[in-house]
Amino acid sequence: MTIADLVAAPDRQQAPLKTLAHVEFQLRVLGLLCAAAAGGPTKLITPGSLDVWSRYVALRCGSLGCAPCESAAHDVAESINTEVATGTSIRSMRNQVFHGGPDPENVDLDALHRVVSANADRIVAIHEHGHAPQLEPFFIPIKGELAALNDYSEGSATYWPRRGPATDITRPETLEMLQKLGPQGGDRLLESFALDIQKDLRGFAQRDSTQILVAPPQPIVVRWDLRTSGGTIRRVDQFILNADHARVWQSDSGLRSYKEFLADICNWDLLKERLLEELEEQVEQEKEIREDLFPDLKQHVPNVPALVRVAGNGADITITQACKEIAAQADVYSSYTNLITLTGEAGSGKTHSLLQFTRESLSGGSKLDPLAIYISSSGASANSLDTLLDARMAHTQILNKSSVLALCRAGLAILVIDGFDELLGFRTYDNPLSGLKPILDALRGKGTVILSARSSYSEARLHRNLELHATLDWPPYVTTLELLPWQPEQLQELTNQLPVGVGQMDVPQEIRQLLTTPFFCLAFAVWARSEKSLEFLQFVVDTYLQRERRKLGGQGGAELFGSGVLADIFSEVAELIARNAVPEVSEEDLELAASQALDRELTKEEQRRLIALCGMSSEWAEGELSFKFTHLAIAEQFLARQVVRLPIDQAASLLFSVSVSALCTQLIVSAWRAEYGEDPTELVAALQGRVNASGLHAQRHPGAISLGELWAKVYGTSDRFRTVRGIAVESLELGGSGRVVLQEAHIQNLVVGPGVEVVLTSGSVDRLDLSKSSGAALVGDSYKQVLELLTQNELAVGQSRIKRVLGLSGDVAGDVGEIDNYFKSNILLVRGPIIVSSRDYAPDAASRLNWVRSHGLDVWQDFVRRMQEEGKITLEKVNASGRLKVRLRPMDKFYEQ
Repeated sequence: MTIADLVAAPDRQQAPLKTLAHVEFQLRVLGLLCAAAAGGPTKLITPGSLDVWSRYVALRCGSLGCAPCESAAHDVAESINTEVATGTSIRSMRNQVFHGGPDPENVDLDALHRVVSANADRIVAIHEHGHAPQLEPFFIPIKGELAALNDYSEGSATYWPRRGPATDITRPETLEMLQKLGPQGGDRLLESFALDIQKDLRGFAQRDSTQILVAPPQPIVVRWDLRTSGGTIRRVDQFILNADHARVWQSDSGLRSYKEFLADICNWDLLKERLLEELEEQVEQEKEIREDLFPDLKQHVPNVPALVRVAGNGADITITQACKEIAAQADVYSSYTNLITLTGEAGSGKTHSLLQFTRESLSGGSKLDPLAIYISSSGASANSLDTLLDARMAHTQILNKSSVLALCRAGLAILVIDGFDELLGFRTYDNPLSGLKPILDALRGKGTVILSARSSYSEARLHRNLELHATLDWPPYVTTLELLPWQPEQLQELTNQLPVGVGQMDVPQEIRQLLTTPFFCLAFAVWARSEKSLEFLQFVVDTYLQRERRKLGGQGGAELFGSGVLADIFSEVAELIARNAVPEVSEEDLELAASQALDRELTKEEQRRLIALCGMSSEWAEGELSFKFTHLAIAEQFLARQVVRLPIDQAASLLFSVSVSALCTQLIVSAWRAEYGEDPTELVAALQGRVNASGLHAQRHPGAISLGELWAKVYGTSDRFRTVRGIAVESLELGGSGRVVLQEAHIQNLVVGPGVEVVLTSGSVDRLDLSKSSGAALVGDSYKQVLELLTQNELAVGQSRIKRVLGLSGDVAGDVGEIDNYFKSNILLVRGPIIVSSRDYAPDAASRLNWVRSHGLDVWQDFVRRMQEEGKITLEKVNASGRLKVRLRPMDKFYEQ
């Protein structure tokens, strides 16, 4: 698209209102050409209205340096005074309409069309005369079309194409060019408000119906058509900023908040009602899955509140309390989207907890408390989060993807994505950001998103991906909620209402550990009632296999695949799923797994019957079938079975390629003991050998994670000397006695029990918990690998303070060194962007950055400046409303000792 395409006269049949808007667009294009012709600093004011652009062209057309072109530019500027209705000029008609007046009547369409046609011819001639050979940065191509500058700030610029919505860009080179030219801003807060209104209305307005006028100090006027299930409704709404810069809607009943405007246009009470109806269907689906797996357990399973641990917060709270705190912060703008990851092993109750939270948000609370919008991957055939959002919202006849995100930006909704690691499937799943980035971009540093995922699966991938994609336009602040295993009292609360008391039974310790997971607790209740001779874990597998064989019934189908063969097939499938890092397999992969289990090609009949299986719900997506296990806890169990049945070298190879979860590791150890009567020490040694040989002791390498989990289960508690190299583990608790040597280990939370000594070399420990022991447990200079040290009396951050707490003598860093170390340690512990004021480096009110002020703001400012001068930190501009902000990004030198 060229300048000629941008300014070309619209079709003669186009509505007068749109043609009036095009006159303003033509003036914008001409004004930008004049600014480009000046070739230097400009007095351009963005974004500008019809009168502003006309005045700018009249005053600045001298930059064209050509009398004929200057004359033509004056004619375009004066064209807004052309009469196109009796006694009414383009200027007066446009201002009348966009200040809430009636649509233009008795318009001389021929006169109006002559104006836009003549303007187009003049502007094209001026451009072709070559006074502005360099169009950037006033015009840039976006998605193959030329777009004109609309607004500019230090963090981003907005461009308008000929058709469609405005587009934000954050390209550093474009922003630097604009900064050198120095466009002047008008009323930034009002203009930013207007742009947000335009974005929000995309989800509610009829396509291309929104027209917005910003002419400070007058209110913003929006003329648009609201989509409803019964048709469209013409609306004219006005908005202002009050004395406190709060966004206000001038409704027919008086001044109301902007949030009330959005609630009004989405029919708030009806929306909650319809979302609640859909949620009840999700609750029924969860119940059906449970009853399908445990048909003998038909009674209601009570709601036992789960406990969660909030990353960076010592206290454990219930999931209900955590969700209430999340909801209370939903409308607090902090320049970044709050991304909450709810992690927990398969079967730990993530889905149940999120359904409870969503139900409470939809059925109670005050008028505008944020509602949770629950999106589940269960049964989803969509291959992107975008399409899944639209599909899930279609039944409401109110919301779509755009309107959901508008409510999230305003703090009226929290997007809850359950089973994020299951969502995208084998067709498109590469990394978590491939699915999340479009949502983060659309939220523009606002709103709250909750993701649930197995901790070993996608949460680690998400953090790694956020680190690798350092150039994200809208990096979120990630807070992890770890769903904790059930405590004995929670287990007792559940089992008291089931027909079995676990406390009265002789249950091996490894099985008791599994019962801290709700899925296995329910399975245990069924097993206890069954009076079968099978060992517990074998019973769970056998129950599942019997369910699968029932699918094959009729005419010998069940005889095709015996229970043992089915178990081998599912074990192969579990390995494929784990190796591909996706929760589903294709029909081709399913047949491959069966062939490997049988060690031969499948017959035609076996191929035909095979796709009826797989507790693995089958789905059609993009014209092909895919299969996944009905419950992830079952997938974990078959993966553990596969590890145990493989030769040790092959098992170690699998664990080196795939990061297994704490639950899967526990199942491996239990199954190994049942099969071989001993701990899998040979397997640990083989995996350690592979990690050593690879030299890849990266913090989140799959082999390092698997080794960490497996070593923790086998050697975490022992009464002898222990050593390990290159592990990566979230939580490691060392019990028993003796010395433990951890080389090149990366551990988030290390707990040392009494009687244990620890040697740390060349690794990192985010938090070392010595509250159950003493400082004597840390040997030599191991403290150098620790960022935080928790003792019975205090939490010490930074090596200097840690040395003092440990009572170590010798050289103690001076004040500057100690303070630098304190700030560096806290920066390394932050799991999200550090966004501060560009003027004084002060953070917003977020409590997670309170440590910035601990030594006084002036000391923090000195630290930031010094780190910049030494090339250890760089400051990047951030697109945010209000005062200008920057993001602190550590460079490679920052991590050097």
